[in-house]
Amino acid sequence: MIRILFRLTLLAVVTAGTALPAQNTGEIPGTKVRPAPREENVPTDPRLAGEGSLPLHVAVQPWASMGQAEKDLAARASASIREQAKLYELGFGEGAWQQSELDCPAFPQHMFLRFTRDRGAGDVSMFTASIPRGGQGRVRVIPILRSGYSVILPAPESKVTIAAFNQILGEEHLGAKPDWSAVSVCYAALTSERWKEAQSLVELVMVGSQTLQLQQHGALSVALELAEPAPGRWVIVYGGSARVVSTEYTPFGDLTWRPLLNPTPEVHGKPLPSPQTEVQGRPVPVGAAPSGKQVPAPSSGEAPKRQQ
Repeated sequence: MIRILFRLTLLAVVTAGTALPAQNTGEIPGTKVRPAPREENVPTDPRLAGEGSLPLHVAVQPWASMGQAEKDLAARASASIREQAKLYELGFGEGAWQQSELDCPAFPQHMFLRFTRDRGAGDVSMFTASIPRGGQGRVRVIPILRSGYSVILPAPESKVTIAAFNQILGEEHLGAKPDWSAVSVCYAALTSERWKEAQSLVELVMVGSQTLQLQQHGALSVALELAEPAPGRWVIVYGGSARVVSTEYTPFGDLTWRPLLNPTPEVHGKPLPSPQTEVQGRPVPVGAAPSGKQVPAPSSGEAPKRQQ
C-alpha cells in the first residue's frame, strides 16, 4: 500500500513538472498547437494610422441648395476664379455655366466648386475651383475639359491636376498619416471627366471596397471605383511625403454595350486550287471499244475454239 501511494505521488510530481513549461511556452499540453497571438501583438504599418477615420463619400449640392455663407465665400472668390480659368482659355463667363459645391470630409479648410457648361454635341467645358476657408492658401483652378477636349492630358492623370491637388494638400496640413481613402475619394470627385451636374443634394459614394497597397520607400497606392455622378476607376499613388506622384483613370458608366455581328471573312491573295484525288497507274480509257474480230459465242455443250 505504501509503494502504491509513493508511485501515485511521484506521478503527480512529474505531471506537474511537465505542465509548468507548457504554460510558460504557450503550448497546449498533449498537443503541438499554440494559441493564436492576440490582436494587440500583430504589427501594423504606421502609415495606416489615420485610415478609416473619415466617411468615404462626397456630398454634392447645386448652387440653389447652398447656404448663404458658402455663396458669399464663392462670390468673394469669383474674380480669382475668373482669372485662373482665363489662363486655361476655358471661356468662363461665356454662356450659361452650372455650378455645384463638393463637400469633402478630408478637406474641412477648403470649399470646392465644380463649373460645367454644356452646349450640346459634345461641346462640354468644366473645371474645379478650390477656395480656402481661412486666411491661409489661395484660389486654385483644376481644368478638366475645354469644349469637349482635355486641356493637356485627361484631368485625373494630368501633372497640372496633381500639382494643384498637392498644393491643396499642403494648405490643409493633413500630415504624413491622413485618411488615404477619404483623400482619394475627394481627388476623384474633383477631377472626374464623366461628371453630371446634380439637380438636388446627392452623395458620391464608392462602388465596392477600396484597395490599399503599401509600397517601398514609404509609397502607398489606393484603388477605388465611384458611381454617379462621377463613374470611373482611379488608382492614386502617394509618395513618402504624402503627396500624389502618379494616377491612373478609367471612365465607365455611360457606355452602351452591343453584341458583335458575325463578321464576313476577308480573303487576301489567290485562292488555293481545289484538291484532286491522285490516281495511281494508267488512266482508264474513255470512248468506244477498239475494233477487231468478234469472238463467236459458243454453242451449248461445245467448248470455245482457240484462235490461232
